Amino acid sequence: MTNVIVHDHLMGTGKSTRMIETINNAPEENRYIVVAPFLDECHRYAGTIPCEKSGDKKKPATDERGRVIYNGTGCNASGREFHHPIAGYRNKVQDIERLVQEGRDIVTTHAALKMFTPETRQAIKDNGYTLIVDEELECIEQLRLRKERRMMLLNSGFVEEDDFGLLRWVAPDDASSDDEESDIDGTGLSWEQRIKRMCKNGSLLLVDDDTGDRKLFMWEYPIEFITAFDRVEVMTYMFEGSVFQKYLMCYGIPYEHKKGIMIPENPFDLIRIVENERMNRVGERLEAFSATHQKAFQRSHAVVDTTKQNLINFFNNNTYGYAPMEERMWTCLKGGSGLLKGKGYTRRFVPHNIKAVNSYAGVSKIAYVYNPYMSPEIYKHLKRKGDEFAPDPTRYMLAEALQMIYRSRVRNDEPVNIYIPSSRVRDGMYDWMSGKYT
Repeated sequence: MTNVIVHDHLMGTGKSTRMIETINNAPEENRYIVVAPFLDECHRYAGTIPCEKSGDKKKPATDERGRVIYNGTGCNASGREFHHPIAGYRNKVQDIERLVQEGRDIVTTHAALKMFTPETRQAIKDNGYTLIVDEELECIEQLRLRKERRMMLLNSGFVEEDDFGLLRWVAPDDASSDDEESDIDGTGLSWEQRIKRMCKNGSLLLVDDDTGDRKLFMWEYPIEFITAFDRVEVMTYMFEGSVFQKYLMCYGIPYEHKKGIMIPENPFDLIRIVENERMNRVGERLEAFSATHQKAFQRSHAVVDTTKQNLINFFNNNTYGYAPMEERMWTCLKGGSGLLKGKGYTRRFVPHNIKAVNSYAGVSKIAYVYNPYMSPEIYKHLKRKGDEFAPDPTRYMLAEALQMIYRSRVRNDEPVNIYIPSSRVRDGMYDWMSGKYT
């Protein structure tokens, strides 16, 4: 039986550092696959640096003989050499398969992990790998394909639904549409190759949409891939009520839940939320600043105008704490940033779903103009299995908001001033600081 251990600790409490130490102190024959959300974190674990010439692909730097340069940090402090799967004469997924077959230590991102094949699974089992997941494992998501692509797959006979709701690839392997698009997620695979992989490893489901038609594609990590590992260790925060916890419960996978620090000792001193009735009035509605709400923003929208003035006031008024430009940070739905930008903060925008990045550890003034809601399709997919498997929407909202807030200096126990116009998020934060969600 696979041993699943969940390390549930507040951000900034050293989860990753401790895991690196654990790997460095492990017997040399132990084999690891480390999954991190971003390439920078992959380099941190491996003790490598990105090659500047590779741009956003951030391939590891090599010497004149083409050998990866290790710098003695991260897991390389003990002499271990973690390998980055590289797309060259083969795609990145195929390179992972080669590395697993050879029994190498591997570091990769979540996207590549989704494409493992049954052959890779068997090699993982044979070599006795441990899986390390930095941040929660992405185990369920709605596969977002353009409607014409979904309908082409369903109507062409390329895929069929089996008795368990799984989509299976039944066309010849060389069958292909005229609609090609390569490497859309960094795996080196086109969208069609990704579909083939998912169908063959039993991870693609056909589920009902809002009208009751079975036209939605839902990707679910095959439980057989989890159980192929000798050990799975996940470093996360707010595990209880999460999608990953409900996923494990659905499949009856036992886990050891190790709780650490869940809230700081003095949360109300560290996180100073703006309480200004006039500024907060714009977010009184429950769904205010959700993705759906922000997608409806227009340039002349009254909410846009009011929110923009509030942001200008917050960032340029020392009443809410003085902060030089480099200590400011704000977020909203990416598509709304152009409408909400203004004097004193425009260039300090960060994505609302930022995680595992420490580049903003000096930030002292934050505007969180977002209201996270879990994907309704994922929620309904799990709830159909039973009410006890439905994730907790409030915990999801808090986990998402805190991930962004904890990119700031609050992770180092230094105070921050924060403007949260959404009443739902603001009330949730007060409940969290009061200890309700520990």
